[in-house]
Amino acid sequence: MLKLDWNIIWTIVNILILFVFFKKFLFKPVTEMMEKRTRIIEDSFKDAEDKKAEALKLKNDYQVELDQANVKATEIIKEARELAALEYVEQVKEAKDEAARIIMEANKAIELEKQKSMQDAQAEIANIAMLAATKIIRKNVDDSTNKELLGDFLKEVGAAK
Repeated sequence: MLKLDWNIIWTIVNILILFVFFKKFLFKPVTEMMEKRTRIIEDSFKDAEDKKAEALKLKNDYQVELDQANVKATEIIKEARELAALEYVEQVKEAKDEAARIIMEANKAIELEKQKSMQDAQAEIANIAMLAATKIIRKNVDDSTNKELLGDFLKEVGAAK
């Protein structure tokens, strides 16, 4: 049969006491420290994931704003081109109007100069005619008679036109 030795019993009791002592003073604090360390690491991973998600959201927001800015820039450029085209058309129209006005003024000036030249020519012709008439008649007529004869001559010349 089996014989129990008190040394074995004391050894078992000592091992049990040592186990309880280690459990209370060694395993429990080490386990708590390891659980705390695990929570800290898990929180760090969670924070990293949250920051990554936030950074991704910010990146997407900035991309949307950048796309909107590009669209707005394209619209501004399009509007500027349309305004430039309208301004070009307006300036060409103004230039054509100005050219037409200058041509019309030049034509008026030419007509006035032509009329003045005609009047000067008529006066010169009248003077020549008066000199010729005076030489032919060989008599000197006074100024009022000269002017009357000149007016009649001009009327005849004007009617002949």
